[in-house]
Amino acid sequence: MSAPEGLRVLFLARSYPNNVFDTLGLWTAWLARELAKRHEVRVISPVPWCPPLPQLERLRPYTRFRAVVPEETRDGIRVYHPRFLVGPGSTAPCIEHVTYERSLRGLVGRVRAEFPFDLVHGHFVYPDGVVASRLARRYGVPFVVTDQAPWIPWLERSCIRRRAVAAAHDAGALTCVSGYIRRTMHHFLGSETPVHVIPNGVDSTTFAPGEAETRDRNRIAYVGLINFNKGIDTLLQAMTRVVERNPRSRLVLVGGAYYRDTALQEIRLKSLATELGLDGHVTFAGRLPPAEVARTMRESAVLVLPSRAETFGAVIVESLASGTPVVVTASGGPQEIVSDEVGRVVPVGDPEGLADALVDVMSRPEQFDPMFLRRHAVERYGWNVVAERYEQVYRSVLDEAA
Repeated sequence: MSAPEGLRVLFLARSYPNNVFDTLGLWTAWLARELAKRHEVRVISPVPWCPPLPQLERLRPYTRFRAVVPEETRDGIRVYHPRFLVGPGSTAPCIEHVTYERSLRGLVGRVRAEFPFDLVHGHFVYPDGVVASRLARRYGVPFVVTDQAPWIPWLERSCIRRRAVAAAHDAGALTCVSGYIRRTMHHFLGSETPVHVIPNGVDSTTFAPGEAETRDRNRIAYVGLINFNKGIDTLLQAMTRVVERNPRSRLVLVGGAYYRDTALQEIRLKSLATELGLDGHVTFAGRLPPAEVARTMRESAVLVLPSRAETFGAVIVESLASGTPVVVTASGGPQEIVSDEVGRVVPVGDPEGLADALVDVMSRPEQFDPMFLRRHAVERYGWNVVAERYEQVYRSVLDEAA
């Protein structure tokens, strides 16, 4: 039950878990869950509309959207999944805010009647933030926008840029998850525009250290999409060097594709692992539920995130909360999290440097005390800490609107 001073917050989040895509936008779901301990939260998370196509395997990337339920309760929060029209892939982004808003018209009126929300929180400036600005105007409430992605280069598309920038200027507050993203936002908004940096959080119950004897000192873990932007090709090249120095070392890659392009990249990367002679040293484990991801982290010697571009890197703080040190690239957000106390930062696209860092961390387990790593993560990135910062933003926006 909400506290007497609790707020009613409506989330607009296209990236949000559902019964088909159960790990989509988990960071938003965890924030909603934490806020719901003290406030009332409802979520509208549209999904692409798909016509009744034949149930063929090659059409599954599209037909699976039909299996998403229209409404559900997740973590005690009511979540709505209206359908909106989008083009295949990214063929029609300039109209997404129009079809997105139209899909909500009747729904938001019904939700508003029983849930008179105090503010709207859009996750990503486009299309969620643009639609949030229109709903806020219609119902006379303020809105907040949080962005998880850098605005360069994708916001260079003029039809999106104009609407996104206008919505950002109208927002009661702007937040993003790293200083790296804020710099890209200032490129379009001007450095005088206030943008709060509030990082993503960590579920400190799920991600926690295990018994010391269960940790495999020869295992490297990776968690995330299996694609080239995540630097998996560089990581595989680095692994050939790691194996030369320690033939017992192994790499487990956790993650899988929701969309066709990423699935094709994963196939290419699996072939690359074979070409590099890494069979027996590399395992592609596929997508795993959070509890299994946490177990993989706490039972590994090190977690690696070799991205070419990374806005934050939630897996970094999850690994640290699990008591496992990290090796990351200076790809944007990760270097804001990682210091020599908790891991290593290496240049992007440098297999030799990545291999050196991995071997270094794996050979010095005594330097990285699991409980110190956990405190470092939880004190800075625990969801209770993150949610309190959002509450402060909400209160400030509401006071200003009043």
